[in-house]
Amino acid sequence: MVDSGYMRKTENGTVLVIGGGVAGITASLDLANTGQVVHLVENDHHLGGQVSKLDKLYPTDHCAFCPLWTDVKKCMEHPLITVHTLSHVKELKKENGNYSAVILRGPHYIDEKKCIFCGRCEKECPAGAIHPNWEHLYPPSFVIDETLCTKCGNCTKICPSGAINMDLEEEETTLLVSDVIWATGFKEADIHHLKEYGSGTHPDIMTSMKFEEWTAEAGTNRGNIIKRSDRAVPTNIAFIQCAGARDLRMIPSCSGVCCMHAFKQAGWVKKRNPRIDCYIFYTDLRTVGRDYYRYSLKKFEGSEVKLVRGRPGLIHPLPGGDGIAVQFENTLTQKREIRKFDMVVLNGNIQPSLSQLRPAQPGSIATPQTDKEGFVITVSGETSNFACGFGLEPADVAESVIQASAAAMRVMNKESDQR
Repeated sequence: MVDSGYMRKTENGTVLVIGGGVAGITASLDLANTGQVVHLVENDHHLGGQVSKLDKLYPTDHCAFCPLWTDVKKCMEHPLITVHTLSHVKELKKENGNYSAVILRGPHYIDEKKCIFCGRCEKECPAGAIHPNWEHLYPPSFVIDETLCTKCGNCTKICPSGAINMDLEEEETTLLVSDVIWATGFKEADIHHLKEYGSGTHPDIMTSMKFEEWTAEAGTNRGNIIKRSDRAVPTNIAFIQCAGARDLRMIPSCSGVCCMHAFKQAGWVKKRNPRIDCYIFYTDLRTVGRDYYRYSLKKFEGSEVKLVRGRPGLIHPLPGGDGIAVQFENTLTQKREIRKFDMVVLNGNIQPSLSQLRPAQPGSIATPQTDKEGFVITVSGETSNFACGFGLEPADVAESVIQASAAAMRVMNKESDQR
């Protein structure tokens, strides 16, 4: 039964939104609030995308999960939005001006609507295959890692609400939709082959997203800044910008978000523990956005965050794992140095999620046309009006929301023109 506050449009007006991050959620809510029927497809267990992994949002430094939780809840409970999690678009074909979409949904062994988040299943699992979804997402639930699960049945027996069913299989659903919005976001790129950054050689060399998760106030360490290697408080931290980005070997473009991300992270390190020295190694500082430059100055001036213009040529663990050596040239002073750091954060290795597309089925357009970097340029021969967020171009949260609303508006305008 549809709430009387919403007027359901015809089935020909149904819109498929691919990607359940902040862009996909925004587009879905904007469309549904005008009476548009929406199917939102997300390949993870939950909505929220990469923003669900952030601790704070610049330039306000507000908690990331607060507004996200609210929008996820609205999306899950909206009468005109059907959410398909743990799902992907298997086929997408154009038929008589509309699209036929085949959605493949993986088995949700734990029904999130029945799960009471008691944790008994996690304690009883001998393989360690059960873990909670991020506790601040909606609805809270546990998930099962199928690669680790032995199908022993302990969890099914112990569950007090009958939420677990290990006999479920993949399901296919075919939808007829009038429009498609690609909101596929970004992913972290593997930079192990760029040997100079030392990725994977030391537990305290981590990517920016991993560092965000490691130091999050809502995370395991409750905001404490400690090393992964021995859980001791670091003396200093190096933030390395453009690690894999603006590099013809990997990601030729600028990600557009990493400078602000580093300022935010270094600023919060100093706020939580002023005794930790923070160094940001940068190529160029790019703070494009309202109040962004002012935010960077606030984080830099008076906080003793040190800026070094130069991209390190070698990052290598010291013998015995006692710290990490960073070799660099300060291009402003033209001095070459080698300095020891306790932690190194690699920033810049993010790229569109569609950067490595799987071949589509014959006659299918299950993936849009992209450029060499994986950014959407056309959708089934049309312009990229129906793409938004990092899947369209480098964009942070604020820009992704604006683009998502714009994409929704274009869909609504198209629908109006056709009536």
